[in-house]
Amino acid sequence: MFKKFIFLSLVSVSFVSCLPKKDFVITDDFVKSQAGNNKKNSNAKYSYSTTLSDDDRKYFAKKLEVSETEIINEKLYIFIKSWEGTKYIYGGETRSGIDCSALMQELYSHVYKKDLPRTAAEMSMDNRVELFKSDEKLREGDLVFFRITEEKIISHVGIYLKNNKFFSANLVGGVEISSLKKAYWKKNFVAAGRFKQ
Repeated sequence: MFKKFIFLSLVSVSFVSCLPKKDFVITDDFVKSQAGNNKKNSNAKYSYSTTLSDDDRKYFAKKLEVSETEIINEKLYIFIKSWEGTKYIYGGETRSGIDCSALMQELYSHVYKKDLPRTAAEMSMDNRVELFKSDEKLREGDLVFFRITEEKIISHVGIYLKNNKFFSANLVGGVEISSLKKAYWKKNFVAAGRFKQ
């Protein structure tokens, strides 16, 4: 009976947040991870280049509408370069398709050596993350949370870059840099989150 309850609870959450693939086998380890007890190794799953080329630096400066000297966190921008253009797949966790929270898990693991929970909603409730509403306080590396469903739950997450731009895996456009000033994102923005010092 308890396993049936857990299964039904997870299925209901999967409709409003980024969860693993629908054909994912629900094991005891998965249930523990959803409860915030994930002991996952903090090493990223993929290998990445170690240097950002001058052309890449120019590309990101142009994309973010900033000076090239502002592209400082090479590890972050190398990560973005390697994932940009990947298609969005709900529940996806690979380079053939990924969803918003899996992308943020991989990014935070590789760039910041921090493990994140699996869903956008869980990330927003993580007690290591301090939430704030003002977009004027945003700094590179902050999580940005959105509500893009009818449910009263955070259902999308990205990472803030610079100049009102953020990086995420979107249903339309896939893995890309978007602007918080676009009407859609501005309307659905809920809060930002920063790891406590």
